[in-house]
Amino acid sequence: MKYAVKILIDERKRIISELRKVDADRKTLLDNLKSLDKALKWIEFLDKNNAENSESYKLIRLPFMKNCFETYRIMSDSESEDISCWKYCNIEIFPDDIILTKNKGAE
Repeated sequence: MKYAVKILIDERKRIISELRKVDADRKTLLDNLKSLDKALKWIEFLDKNNAENSESYKLIRLPFMKNCFETYRIMSDSESEDISCWKYCNIEIFPDDIILTKNKGAE
């Protein structure tokens, strides 16, 4: 991903250089710069978190529930059917949040 980051940074420099020109199409260049910055942040985020190839992951968008005050809770069931053995993690997720999971068996 280092190569991709380098290319995006170089393109960012080129766009900024174009913006300094008097006859520049500022709206298009600024839109391109915004889009590039967004992509750069995502790639840096994935690189920082040692993400592998995209086929190794699955995105799950949680469905919106009828009662907007409901939340999802993540818990460990301790491989037991006994609810008293279950432990809740200290995180709540909300409808329309996205969960990124690593596919089991993905190489």
